[in-house]
This record gives sequence, C-alpha cells and structure tokens, in this order.
Amino acid sequence: MKFDKETIVVFCICAVVLVAWTPFCKYMGWIKEAPPAAPAPTQQTAPVKPAKPAQLASVQKPAAATVKEAAKSKKVIAEKVSILPEQKIEGNFSTFTFNPNNGILEKISFLKYFQQDYKTPIQFKENLPPGALAVFGDTRWQVKEIVDNSTDSSAKSYKLVRKITNAAGKPFTLTQKWQLRDDYVLDYSISIKNTGNSELKFPSLSVMGTGLLPFSILTEDTQINRESNAIDYCTENGVLECISTDDDEADFNAATKGKIRWCGGSNKYFATLILAEKAFDKLVPKRKEFPKTAEYDKHYLAALGGSYQNVSVSAGTEETFKFKCYNGPKIISQLAEFDKKAPEIMNLSWGGPMDWIAEKLLSFLVFLKEFCGSYGWSIIIITIIVRMLFWPITQKANKSMKRMQKLQPQMKEIRAKYKDDPQTMNAKVMELYRTEKVNPLGGCLPILLQIPVFIALYSTLNGAVELRQVPFWWIQDLAKPDTVATVLGLAINPLIIAMTALMVLQQRLTPAAMDPAQQKMMMFMPIMMLFMLYSLPAGLTLYWTVSQSLAILQLLLQKRMDSGEKDQLVKKRLKTA
Repeated sequence: MKFDKETIVVFCICAVVLVAWTPFCKYMGWIKEAPPAAPAPTQQTAPVKPAKPAQLASVQKPAAATVKEAAKSKKVIAEKVSILPEQKIEGNFSTFTFNPNNGILEKISFLKYFQQDYKTPIQFKENLPPGALAVFGDTRWQVKEIVDNSTDSSAKSYKLVRKITNAAGKPFTLTQKWQLRDDYVLDYSISIKNTGNSELKFPSLSVMGTGLLPFSILTEDTQINRESNAIDYCTENGVLECISTDDDEADFNAATKGKIRWCGGSNKYFATLILAEKAFDKLVPKRKEFPKTAEYDKHYLAALGGSYQNVSVSAGTEETFKFKCYNGPKIISQLAEFDKKAPEIMNLSWGGPMDWIAEKLLSFLVFLKEFCGSYGWSIIIITIIVRMLFWPITQKANKSMKRMQKLQPQMKEIRAKYKDDPQTMNAKVMELYRTEKVNPLGGCLPILLQIPVFIALYSTLNGAVELRQVPFWWIQDLAKPDTVATVLGLAINPLIIAMTALMVLQQRLTPAAMDPAQQKMMMFMPIMMLFMLYSLPAGLTLYWTVSQSLAILQLLLQKRMDSGEKDQLVKKRLKTA
C-alpha cells in the first residue's frame, strides 16, 4: 500500500493527538489523578481475616451518634433506652454489623473484595434513614424496652426484641431475626405481636433496603469502565424493571404496576436485594445526591425498599413477615440461586438475546477457570473456542472477498466506461456478479452473524466481577488497563498496542474488495481504534488480541491452502498437455 504525503501527515496528526490527549485532559481537569497503585495480592482469591474492631473504629459511626440520628428520625425513635453495643454475625467472606438501638443493619464488610488499595475490605456503611432493613410505619414509634438482644453460639444468627408504642399509644412487641444462610444471603423475619386490648392498625408498614453507591465512589477506584447505578424490582408476574438512580424525579418515583416480589439496587459489580415471601404492595424509593466530582456531574446514594398497606393485627395475635436478603457481588450463580429472575440485573449486554448469550458465556468462563485455574487462561480458551466455532463462516467470507478482489479490474473498467450513466453502470456490475456467480454480500453476511456473539463476549468480560483485581502475566488487574509504565503522562498499555499492530497486519493480509479511496480510509481504522479503546480493561484487550491473532492465523493458513491448490491445478494442466 502506497504511503503518500497526505497519508503520512494524517498518521503524524493521529500520533500527536494520542500522546497529548491524556496530559491535556489532566491539565483541563477532565481526568482525576488516581492515587498510587498498590501491589497486586500474591493470591487471587485468598480470603482476608476480618479487621479487629479497633482497626475499624475509624470507619464506624459512634453508637451514641447513631442513636442521636435515630432519635431525630420521623419514623423510629429510640427514647429512654440504654445505648447498647453493636452485634455481629459472620460468614467466611462477609461480616454483618447490626445496631440494636434502632434495629438496623448498619454495615456489611466483604472480606474477599477490596478497595483500590487491594487490602481494605469493601463496605456498605452508607445508608438512608431510617436505615438498612429497618421496619417503620407512617407515624412515630417509641421504643420502651429492649427485651432480647442476642446472637447464637455460632455467631450466624441475631435476634432483637423491642417493646414499642405507636403514635396513638398502642403497645406492641417487634421481633427481628437475621439468620446467615450463606456468605451473602440473610434470612430475615419481622414479627409484630399486639400486646394491647384493641386492634392495631398500620396504614403503611415498610422495610427499607440497603443503600448503594456507584462502585467507583464506593471503592474510590478511578478506573471503572462503564459504571452503572440503578434500582431494580421484579413484580409477581415476573416483569423486571430497572431505573437509573440519576433519572428525573418523575421516573425515579414512578408508580409500579402490580405487587412486588423483590426489589433492591445494583451498581457495576454489587447488588442489594430483598425478596418478600408475601409480595410488597408498594415500593419505597430513596436517594441522596452528592456533590459534583471529576467523574460525575451528579451521583447518588440510592436504596429501594417495600411496604405493605393497611396491615391490621388483632389484640393478642401476632403477624409475621419473612424475607430473603442478598447483599453481595453480582455473581451469576448466586443470583440465580437467590431468584431465577435476579441474574437479569447484571445488565451485561443490550438486553434480550444478547443478555442471555452474555450470561451463558460468563457461566462458561467461570467453569473454565475451575478447569484451568486462571481467568486469564479462561479468556484465551473461550476466545479460541468461539473463533473455532466461527472458523467455517469466516473462511467462507474470506473466499468471497478474494473472489470480489479478482473482479476489481473488470469493475473498474465498467465504472470508467459508464461513469456518466449510473443506472447502466449498476446493471453491468450486477450482470458481472451473476456471470461470475459472486455474491457482493458474501463477505459481509458471515461476519454479521458473528457480531452478536462477539459483542456478548465483550460485555461479559467487561461486567464480570470475577476479573476484578485478578492478575495475569504482567497484568495486575484484568478489569483495568495493563499499564506497565507512564511516559510523558501517557500510559503504556502493551495489549492494546499489540492489538493495533495485529489489526494493521490483518488488513494487509485480508483480500481487499474495495476501491482505493475506501482502502485508504480503512487504513486509518487501527489508529482510530487505538485512540478510542486505549483505556479498555486488560481482560477485553486480551480477548481482542488473541482473537486478532487467530484471525491472522486463519488468513495465513487459507493463503497456503490456496497456493497448494493452485500448484496442483498447474501440475494437472501440465500432465494433460
């Protein structure tokens, strides 16, 4: 391919823009400086022991302050009750901390997942009033006495019993029980016993969800690709709805149709869900806006709970409500176990069949990791498998493009001869296609069949929490760019650079069925891709690089096969002669 003056100038401009873009963005304040990266952990999934209470003191709210906040709440008032210390139940990879003074899940620590420093456990500790899993009505309640505040010997369950009076002075006993089912699922029950002499009525009885921030804000991680933050709910009829937390007030607080089976929220990698044994009548959406940051014009702490309407408890009777609560990473197998519709909140791709394909690919990726012991090798293996499945289709497309390439001289003559008569020119070109038995779309259609799978695979690798902070070869984190150094403010990411070089080589090897102007335009595609995709996570660029390598291998093999067939044909003709 000829490199004329214009081509060289465009290449130089692209190179200057590529080098200068990141420093310019930092100078303008568009990119926030990231804190120094900590070294990657020596083991990918080694569990970390929970920090001592003294070590977590800096991130815990003082009990007195928490009670003071609860006393100000319009929903629940803890008055004339002794301030009690927090209670905990613990799993292998998570710790749940409760505040007995107001009956809330105050904090969750995830001991297998870390903040940007690779050592501080991710915590859900920001909540909206009245608090995570709090029970409240539409009038003030007054706590009179805490009767029971205990955990079992295994530290897997916690029980809180309080005597309360409502705004009308009617007494009842509220019992809350939490049982840790596995690392991220709690069985939660609420019992209201009417200890008075008349019927107890609650126009509205609600349970609040856990608050959830965008993942980048939650973890102070400045390199999150395609951040998301939403509230999700599923109706009794199986209809799933997803509402972005930054939608306008009307959309965020829109009324639901039908009763609610489960509800909650999710960000890029984590979810909080409440599944009700008896479906909720209404949703309770809440959010709190935070100040503008370098990455966001606005972002929210959001929570979604549910409520029952017109609840009545007769004198001397007890009403119980049971729930299952998921608070943890968006792991497809665990979400599916929680509820068959829950995996849809992962929003891996563009919905519909694309999401289904992405979910199956993610499940297969996890299976391969169990087989080979590394997510890096799993990505390579799954890329090879997908390429092999589409090998015949790609082969057919390449052959079609090669046949189109052979017709280029004749097509050039037709265009020159009938340049002033487009209708006749098109008719002659189509006649040439029929004579030579060539389909002009033959090179495109097979490629189009591959696009849904490749997009789904791309989405899978981008949305998998399993890849976060997982090292592979020189890569510290498969969910971030594989930066090995920074030169003059520009990060050096070997995989994307290698991918660009392979794209250039693939273009040189691919049969060209385009006119010279189109060929020149396509020549700049690798540079454009380099510029647009330079900061992609390493898991994605590993997939693209391996895929490009296999595409080149297929072209070389096909070229050798065509050469062998040509030699055999020549020999056959010589023998015949």
